[in-house]
Amino acid sequence: MWVVIFSVSANTLLLVLPFYSIEVFDRVISSGSIETLVGLTVIGIVALIFSAFFDAIRFRLLSRFAVTFEQRMAPLVLEATIADPARRREGSTHDLVRVRELRNFFSSGAVITLVDAPFLPVFVLLLFFIHPYYGTIALVGAVVLSIMGYVSNSIARAEVKEASGAAARCQAQMDGIVRHANFIRAMGWTGGAIRSFMRINDEALSPVVRASERVAAMASAARMVRSILQILAIGCGAWLVLQNEVLAGSLIASSIMVSRTLQPMESLISAWRGVTAAQEAWKHISTAALWVLKQPHRTQLAPPSGLLELKGVAYVAPQGKRPILRGIGFSCRPREIVVIVGPTGAGKSTLLRMAAALERPSVGEIRLDRALLENWNPDQLGRHIGYLPQDVELLAGSVAEAICGFEENARDEDIIAAATLAGAHQMILALPGGYQTEIGRDGHRLSGGQRQRIGLARAFFGNRKLILLDEPNANLDPDGEAALCTAILSARAQGATFLIVTHRPRLLTIADHVLLLRDGTQVAFGPVSEVLPSTPTAISPVRRTVRQPDRPQLLSG
Repeated sequence: MWVVIFSVSANTLLLVLPFYSIEVFDRVISSGSIETLVGLTVIGIVALIFSAFFDAIRFRLLSRFAVTFEQRMAPLVLEATIADPARRREGSTHDLVRVRELRNFFSSGAVITLVDAPFLPVFVLLLFFIHPYYGTIALVGAVVLSIMGYVSNSIARAEVKEASGAAARCQAQMDGIVRHANFIRAMGWTGGAIRSFMRINDEALSPVVRASERVAAMASAARMVRSILQILAIGCGAWLVLQNEVLAGSLIASSIMVSRTLQPMESLISAWRGVTAAQEAWKHISTAALWVLKQPHRTQLAPPSGLLELKGVAYVAPQGKRPILRGIGFSCRPREIVVIVGPTGAGKSTLLRMAAALERPSVGEIRLDRALLENWNPDQLGRHIGYLPQDVELLAGSVAEAICGFEENARDEDIIAAATLAGAHQMILALPGGYQTEIGRDGHRLSGGQRQRIGLARAFFGNRKLILLDEPNANLDPDGEAALCTAILSARAQGATFLIVTHRPRLLTIADHVLLLRDGTQVAFGPVSEVLPSTPTAISPVRRTVRQPDRPQLLSG
């Protein structure tokens, strides 16, 4: 609102220049009054100073507005990105990048041009008031430039549409190369990776270059049109003066006003690419923000005891046709350890993700302490669930920060307690910096076993009531597995309920119940001694992972 107010003031004061020309040529020269000339000059200079002052203020206001816009929109967009998996597509432009693009757009001259554009009819009317010929020249110029602006806008939109797919592929290719740089180097694929990236990058650049050339040509044509119209205005003014239809001052005034009238139109032709990009960015940002704002308020429930119930659960991936899971139903009582086994592709990890509320079941329901997972407040639910995915993901920073995450009130003693419970305390102390050791992005400076133990400590941190572990012993040696079993039993003694996916038999020795999956279907659920011997063919993948000396103990329950 204030930008518009100061724009009205600045544009109104700019009218001083053409009227100053009229008064000087038509009054001062004819009267020879020096006092009138000095007075008009002082008034004109003061008016232009105030116009520049108002112009600076509106730029300052737009800059402040742009910063405030980012401060208010970024949290909503980031929350939508975290909560909505569809917004985390690999290779796509992040919505936070689009927020910054809009911030830059709001603080740019393009917005000032858009704000100044509505004043065009006012200047055209004033030119008609001076003489209809002047108004006609400005009106024709505005129509021609509007057509050119429409063409420029169409070119910009075609560029965005054509380049978006290629840009996404290029970004995905670059992300993959950077993420797997060591593997690419080890395999001798560096040259091939570069050539592949450059080929896709060229596909993304081609439409951008073509559109830039066309828009630049259109902008040059627009400058030519505006210059021609100024010449026509001066020529028409001279002819009208010779015909004694207007005074000489209108000749200069009309040229200034025609230029000022058509200048925003010319600027818009060059700025349409930025305007189009801003429109596309706003579509994504507003969708993300509305998604967050429309989320219903969820009442804070009492802390759970750890009772997990699944009833008739089935899951079909968003782009899939065949269900990954179907007919899953069991109960995991507080302080129980349930181990999920089955061949690869049985849906074990997907089931764990649904229990962590990362995926919603297509059919059926999952309840924690009798309440549907979707009825829990997400942040409150997350504080009671410890989750260790199969591919351990650690936040960059120190070991201590990787364990406590973004917990603002984390205490050192709680971090050490979680690490001790996970059997990771001595291992962490052996690191160069102890708990302050920087682990790098995704913990790449650590070994697989070290990441596994720190991820387990993170799952234990905060007295979690439901702990979900996906292949927690995948990178552990026998001593590590023994320590893991001890840690799980200790956490259970403190009130934790466990749901564990494994391909290795050691964890079955501490399980209260075992869930057997095959081809996404629940084959059996119950005590280990009842489930495993009764279905020998279904558990063969588990048996093959057992070392020969341990097999009799496993089969005997």
